[in-house]
Amino acid sequence: MKRLAALAVLALAVALALAQPWGGAGARILVFADRTLQPPLEELARMYVEDKAREGVDVNVTFIYGSSGYVLSQLEIQGRGDVYVADDKHFALVGVEKGLLYPKTLETIGYLRLVLVVGEGNPKGITSVEDALERSDVTIAIGNPEHVSAGVLAKRVLEKAGLWDKVEDLVGSGRIVMVKSASEAASYVMMGLVDAAITFNIYVTLNPDRLDAVEDPILASLRAPVVVALPRGASEAGVEFYNYILENKEVFYKYGVEPAGG
Repeated sequence: MKRLAALAVLALAVALALAQPWGGAGARILVFADRTLQPPLEELARMYVEDKAREGVDVNVTFIYGSSGYVLSQLEIQGRGDVYVADDKHFALVGVEKGLLYPKTLETIGYLRLVLVVGEGNPKGITSVEDALERSDVTIAIGNPEHVSAGVLAKRVLEKAGLWDKVEDLVGSGRIVMVKSASEAASYVMMGLVDAAITFNIYVTLNPDRLDAVEDPILASLRAPVVVALPRGASEAGVEFYNYILENKEVFYKYGVEPAGG
């Protein structure tokens, strides 16, 4: 048990060492965020730092990235944080249950869509998730549902469609690859490591010359809420950045996030 605790602390230390900061040496705002939302969040951080600089205030926004479940675990180990951002409500509610997040601060700022992603031009002519699962020449990346929101959602929708048993049967065969994040699933397709991935539409928006989305009604029926929340013990600067995100949520819409009222 002590060894596991030590490994967890070490993992957090590594995460903090690799954390991506914006701004100077002023008050640090620590954000635990799903990597799927990195592009809009870093644009918002740049805007916020520049706005504060015009006011003569020096701030530093530092991000810890990973899957929604992973960064929630890092928040728990750290014992404090200023903002939590997830690409589905599942892990935000886990954070509330664990007493890590203020329940009344959970705000949905938009939605992502779960899609079947393939390489540009769909070289294997994949027509649907079911088609991909049935074909012996197709490999698929799916986020691990234990800590990846896209994986949680994929499992939910594929169970409803009666296809999850097929996924479980193929795990270990090399045809289904369980990955650590939605971004890793998309990266596997771009690197040619798999033929398809179930992940979020934002990656097609960000990589239109490398990825295509296959329309599948099974996946199209589901939208994943992008959730922003305040951790317990958030600093005053953290609360201000949380509000800044909510006030400028249209930044997310440039990256494939659908407006909450849409």
